[in-house]
Amino acid sequence: MRTVFVFALSFGLAAPAFADPVQVKFAYPSAPNNALFASAQGWSDDVNKAADGAIEIKIFPGGVIGDNSNMYDRITTGVADIGLAVFGPVSSLFPKTNVGTLPFEAKNHREDALALWRLYQKGVIADEFTKVHPLGFIVFPGLVIHSKKPIHDLADMKGLKISVEGRVLSTLMPRLGATPISLQPGELYASLQRGLVEAVPQGWPSVPTFHLDEVTNFHLEAPLGFNTGYVFMNKDAYAALPPKGRAAVDKFSGEAYVQRLIAADDTMEAVGRDATRAMPGQTIASLAPDEEARWKALTAPVTDEWVKATPDGAQVLAAFREEVAALRAGK
Repeated sequence: MRTVFVFALSFGLAAPAFADPVQVKFAYPSAPNNALFASAQGWSDDVNKAADGAIEIKIFPGGVIGDNSNMYDRITTGVADIGLAVFGPVSSLFPKTNVGTLPFEAKNHREDALALWRLYQKGVIADEFTKVHPLGFIVFPGLVIHSKKPIHDLADMKGLKISVEGRVLSTLMPRLGATPISLQPGELYASLQRGLVEAVPQGWPSVPTFHLDEVTNFHLEAPLGFNTGYVFMNKDAYAALPPKGRAAVDKFSGEAYVQRLIAADDTMEAVGRDATRAMPGQTIASLAPDEEARWKALTAPVTDEWVKATPDGAQVLAAFREEVAALRAGK
């Protein structure tokens, strides 16, 4: 009998004990039909594999858990463990981070996103993220003014009803003569269709995402700044991850994740621009050099006002410019 007991005990000790993986809910605000979603899925798959069964990240797309308007609340209250969204609806909570939206500072979304992330890493803007654990920043491809009528100069902008997200665009557009109307991304199509607005400043990826080609036919590429976004994790959810799961999240987050998001934006920018260019009745244009200089001069006070209104604004802007310069120098 004793032999049987010892055998059973030995067998029990030798048998591995498998714990169920910790479930991690990743809220994605729109449909799973573009390179950004594929990037989020790829990131999740890589983390799950590296975690070796410790955690299981599952993406909930289509606004099932959260959309751009409520994602930050969903993350901070724990409804979602991870969320991806634009800063626009909560931009007032991140005044320093809004440096990434200023006109004529960064040339493209790549240097903008990397400069922002490095500001966070170096503590320049870190005090704005005490309620969340940032995994990466997104900077969407530069703003393009998609409109129902041609825009070539400031005369065409006068009185134009144009959508805005965030403080920077809200102050920039009146300086160009336009009338700003605050809208969320999901409201753009219907608002253009009903004539509530005549133009929307959005990056090229928004054209197929929000079907803007169906309600606009003129697209002006002008260096008016960028829409910025985030991938945040609930702080308590991050702290509660098992060590293997936390190590996996850390491995694929930070600048590595920013680079992954940049690649997704590159793809979406190309798709949006190329598809639009191939459509009949669509026109893509840019400002003439002298006209661009006029726009730049008129919008310069927007940056000056941002500096005055933002805590440590001058320091943040100087640090951002330093990071952009380093990136252009290949550092």
